[in-house]
Amino acid sequence: MIFESIFLIRGGSVGFDWERKLITAILAILVCIYDYKKNDKRLDYFWVFLTGTLIWSAVELSMQLTGGRVLQEKYLFGLNVTNFLWLTIPIQAMAEAGAIAIMGMYFGDRIMNKETRKTNVIIFSIFLAYFLLMLRNGINYNNVDVGGEVPSRREMFSLNAIIGVAIIISPAIYWLITTDSESRKRGLYMILVLTIWASWWNYLSWLTGQRWIEVGIKNPDGSYSNLRRADPFLEIWAFVYNTLFEIVLVYAPFLAIPYLLGLIKSDEARVS
Repeated sequence: MIFESIFLIRGGSVGFDWERKLITAILAILVCIYDYKKNDKRLDYFWVFLTGTLIWSAVELSMQLTGGRVLQEKYLFGLNVTNFLWLTIPIQAMAEAGAIAIMGMYFGDRIMNKETRKTNVIIFSIFLAYFLLMLRNGINYNNVDVGGEVPSRREMFSLNAIIGVAIIISPAIYWLITTDSESRKRGLYMILVLTIWASWWNYLSWLTGQRWIEVGIKNPDGSYSNLRRADPFLEIWAFVYNTLFEIVLVYAPFLAIPYLLGLIKSDEARVS
């Protein structure tokens, strides 16, 4: 075990279905446009979306080229786009980073505001309930293809992965410590929303056999040896780490960096 690696597995259609990712990206852009029109033509949602997309494009490109994340075939409207990284990387980044950051920011801003809090707590609860549709796939947490061909297998605690997470989250930590109280409050509400959503999504993904943790050895030629399901304690610990560090804190810089660059002003947290 001491020389083995821990892998986060994406099962189901998470790694194959690029139509869903494209639709998610489009919906996030529409939210940016809505906020722009509703709140004095401010651009902060666009800046967060763009920052998340650019950073995550670089992260995904690096992971996929170096083997840190191994994705299988990708399909967009029935077309095999596996080798079209120029297309799949931006779509993946927009859907898995920019869009999720916008979701956290949208609900965080409106739950932070006392005037819009009650309504948006209800809307956010309905949004979370939507993910119960994942249960239509059945309860499959104990019936997964361990060691098999899966949409994505990513080594969680390689040296590169740990350094990468530390580098990405550092602007957010610095910003949260040094910024003014109103901006910090905005960031913390975004983090709260992302924590609730990521915990719920990870749980349902695990419950339906869409995500699980494996332990084994990655060989120099890219193949794997002795892959097996992680024990329950390790699996819980790995998902807690994934939720807090690889999702919540990794996405927080998408808000922090535009603030640090002066692209978002402290008084732009207000919503209507």
